[in-house]
Amino acid sequence: MVAGVVRVRFSYRMSRMGKAYESRFRALLLRLHARRWEPGVDWLLARSKQRSLEGVSVVQALSDRYEHLRKQVKDFEARKLTHGKSRREFRVRFLCDAGLGGLARWLRAAGYEAIWFPDIDDAELLRRAQSLDAIVLTTDSLMMERGVLRDGVIPAFWLPPVWRSEEKLALVLREFDLPVREPRCMNCGGELQSVNKESMRDRIPPKTWKWINDYFQCARCGQLFWRGTHWQKIQTALDRLVREKAVG
Repeated sequence: MVAGVVRVRFSYRMSRMGKAYESRFRALLLRLHARRWEPGVDWLLARSKQRSLEGVSVVQALSDRYEHLRKQVKDFEARKLTHGKSRREFRVRFLCDAGLGGLARWLRAAGYEAIWFPDIDDAELLRRAQSLDAIVLTTDSLMMERGVLRDGVIPAFWLPPVWRSEEKLALVLREFDLPVREPRCMNCGGELQSVNKESMRDRIPPKTWKWINDYFQCARCGQLFWRGTHWQKIQTALDRLVREKAVG
């Protein structure tokens, strides 16, 4: 009985995993301007299944096939660049689903506008994504089946729910070929502006005042920031992601 339950649960997880990768394959084919993406998705899934029959895990087979296609899309878009402009020059805004608050903070630390509402439902999230011209980030494979996401009306990207926020950040940066930039406010995502230390004297802890000279204030929420030990840990993690991204 227990073994049967395990098999059922495993089958269900793999079914959801397959659906998630189906959505990711579709999104990449749309970026390639494929006229008939359905046969392409079927072929990619079939090739992944064939590899799994050869002894490779289903998850690894899907991941490898996706990574191969992602690199093809990246090369295609690089050839389509005009006037010497890169995609990274254009504004990128993300809207994270209710379970991705940690990722939103990491994206802000990496310099990107990431919007997150802790109790937002799917319908409202999609409405806001369309009005804000934002890319939806979600761990919900079923959401990726909604028509506006499935057909690329609203750009979206699925992330493995069991991954840590730092790992999800690395995946997003790699997927959209994004560099780490100057940090934004980790509280709300607003831009940080340098402020005069003396003008903030009443807001700076006495011990911090003695050893830090550079301070930044969020232009949106007014929160004050400085590069203390907490930020140094974040910066170390971001530097590691940059090195890994370069190697990958």
